[in-house]
Amino acid sequence: MKEKATKNENILMVVYAMICFSMGVWSNYRQLWLSESGFSVTEISRIFSVALICSAIISFIISIFSVKVKVKNVVFLSIIFRSISMLMLFATKDIFLIKFSTLLCIMSDVIFSISFYPMLTFVTKTDESYRKKTLIEYIAKDVGIISCGLLIGVSIGKYIFNYNTCLIIALVSCILSAFVLLFFNGEETHNRKEKLTLKKSFKEIFSSKLNRIFLYNQLIINISYAIVFDLMMIILTGFIKFEVSFASIFIIVCNVVANIINILINKYGKNMSIKISAIVKFGTRTLGYLIAFVLNNYIGFIIAIVFGFLTSRILEDKVTGSFLQLIDEENQFLHSNIRYFISCIGEGIGTFIAGLLLTISFKYVFLGAGVITLVQTIIQIYMAKLKEKC
Repeated sequence: MKEKATKNENILMVVYAMICFSMGVWSNYRQLWLSESGFSVTEISRIFSVALICSAIISFIISIFSVKVKVKNVVFLSIIFRSISMLMLFATKDIFLIKFSTLLCIMSDVIFSISFYPMLTFVTKTDESYRKKTLIEYIAKDVGIISCGLLIGVSIGKYIFNYNTCLIIALVSCILSAFVLLFFNGEETHNRKEKLTLKKSFKEIFSSKLNRIFLYNQLIINISYAIVFDLMMIILTGFIKFEVSFASIFIIVCNVVANIINILINKYGKNMSIKISAIVKFGTRTLGYLIAFVLNNYIGFIIAIVFGFLTSRILEDKVTGSFLQLIDEENQFLHSNIRYFISCIGEGIGTFIAGLLLTISFKYVFLGAGVITLVQTIIQIYMAKLKEKC
């Protein structure tokens, strides 16, 4: 049994690595592909915002049937629809189809993210597996960003590496992940003997005050994060005036440093409390954003963005994982749907706000993000106190 579980875990991690690589390629360069196709910053922010709100609606619908559907089927279909959406983007120049395909791709990304961790918990549910999943996500996305970022504009014979090439690479990786997933044969079993119902699951999830606050804070966290990071490539290339290749290198260097810091913290800071983790992760990010607003120059903006990147990859097992593990395995899929429903709404709001703030003044992006991040930090500290009482 242990050997089978290990095999299934490894298969899932390979699938996750392939999808995260695909996301690293396409999620970052999709903004520039749309810009090159004639869409303005405001239009792109609206497309992303609508896509995330639609994702929230889909997430809510899935949650209604969460006790009846097989999670593996949801994961597999999300990969298939993601592949179809990217194929449509490659094949069409029609504005409506481009918008529709972009919406479908983003929704598929969200549905995959909703479903993957609950499927993993049927195989393993430990701090180590959560850290492994997080590390794979970061590394795979980084490889995707840098592999394409360094090749943009490079000529191979008569062929010039461009954003369509990024799209093809992301598509191939996505299709391969679907093939690997076919080898997964884990069983979705529950420990309970009584019949699981949607009403009972909802009641268990929302009966906890701590979990209600956690879900509310997911809305705040995603608003603050999306204001700065959902249009990052456009911000770096359009407002800070980095070249695409340098922007890619900048992102990857920040992420590599963040990974190193994360590894060191995991090794030497395992006993760090949730309260201290929240202050380190979100408090320093708040400080960086407010410094950028006050300085109102490129140095301040770059410092804030670096702070954002460095803090985004650390202590996730403390500020998120420790609360997710309070949820029973049989409720994980429903909880994940609810969490992503709320997160998508938050991210959609944040992306929309970002588009508005960018049309007013670049510095207000950091003021908006700073104020909201301060609020989420305070809430996270309060959550830490509640968890200590559990």
